[in-house]
Amino acid sequence: MPQQTDSAARTRLCRITKDLKGQKVRVAGRVLTYDVATGLIILIDEEHALLVDVSLALDSQSREWVPERLSTIMVIGDLERTDDPLTAPPMPTRSPALKMDRRHVLRAILVVPSPDLDLSLWNAVLKEDEEEKEV
Repeated sequence: MPQQTDSAARTRLCRITKDLKGQKVRVAGRVLTYDVATGLIILIDEEHALLVDVSLALDSQSREWVPERLSTIMVIGDLERTDDPLTAPPMPTRSPALKMDRRHVLRAILVVPSPDLDLSLWNAVLKEDEEEKEV
């Protein structure tokens, strides 16, 4: 019987902090840009962004989201924090101002194209969960 892996904590991009370092998380967002040379993408949601290393998670489904700017994906991976900021992939012209800590990188284990995912609903549900835990 295959060994079960740890579950991934559902997390909004705006809640990614150094406190989550070393944990497995599940995030959702839109792919702003992808750098073929490094395997890094910038995943965005509203004004928040996260560097995601997808190099080990590319598969036959990747052709659905890699070439399409702003495609919606869900990513499960391990969050790492580096000592020095990573070099982010080149940003498209007229990109929005983003809040991104380049020392955080999510090492993707699984990337799922999610074109029908309502990010507003995703964020609302997770925000409600966070508020319930705080009470």
